This record gives sequence, C-alpha cells and structure tokens, in this order.
Amino acid sequence: MSLKMMPFILVLAIPLLAGAQGPHGPGRGMGKPPSSLELLLKNQQALALTAEQVAQVEALQAALEQKDAPLVEKLEALRPPHPPGPPPSGTERMNGPPPDSEAMRERMQQVQPIVTELRANDDAAYQEAEKLLSDTQKARARELITQEREEHQRRHEAMRQQMQNRQ
Repeated sequence: MSLKMMPFILVLAIPLLAGAQGPHGPGRGMGKPPSSLELLLKNQQALALTAEQVAQVEALQAALEQKDAPLVEKLEALRPPHPPGPPPSGTERMNGPPPDSEAMRERMQQVQPIVTELRANDDAAYQEAEKLLSDTQKARARELITQEREEHQRRHEAMRQQMQNRQ
C-alpha cells in the first residue's frame, strides 16, 4: 500500500474505529455511514415504500447487522485504548500529540480488509433489497444513496484536511 493512499484509508477507517461502539450501540458511531438499507428506510416516504417493502428491508437490515456484528467487534478490538479520565474534546484531540504513525499504519493494514468486507456485505444486502423495488424506486434510491455517500465523503475530506493541517 502506498503512503499516498494512507490518508484516504485513514479517513475511511478512523471513524469506523472511533465509532465502532457509538452512543447508539455497536456500529452506530458518528463516523460510520448508515448502511444502504438504513438509507432506504430513512427515505421510505420519498421512495413511496409499501408496508410490505419496509418490513422486508427491515428484515434484510437485521440480517446485515447480525452478519456485520463480528466485523464490528474486530474493529472495536483494533481501536486504540482510551486514556483514563473523561474523553478529550475535539479541540483537545486535535491539539494533542500526534499518534504513532507506525502503529497507526499497522492498524490501518488490519482495518482495511474488515472495512472492505463490511462494504461488500452492504452492497450484497442492497442488491437483495433492490429486487423488492420498482424501477422508479430503484432510480430514486440510487440517487438518494449517492447523495448521502457524497455528503459523507465531504465530511471525511474536511476531517482529513484538519488532520493534514495538524501535522
């Protein structure tokens, strides 16, 4: 893996590591993007999903969460330990000492295949869910998911810029 790719991988993986156990339970950290199925459910009115479609997508989402649970646990295990005391604020985190780059690189090498598998699981689950949708719903769902992913990428790019400015 080239060093030029490292910031991109960090942008994707650090939120997963930091958010693997978020305030909403496993895998619900602030940095983890919602699954494609969660986006379908979030936008069920805009997509005009029927009650039957919602129930089927919810079942697929539950199966996805069950399948992803061991992967999220692996990410949690790779998360660096927190120092004792209250968690630092965002400003304190940004102004603190930089992390050990070699340890971070090793961690990212361990994280990358897990993130890839999570993404593949999400893609497979979405393909199953898309079979339940009409052509109109599919087109609108793809549009909404693309918008959400682009917004998520913008937020991460901003975070990456902050991290680069820190160094």
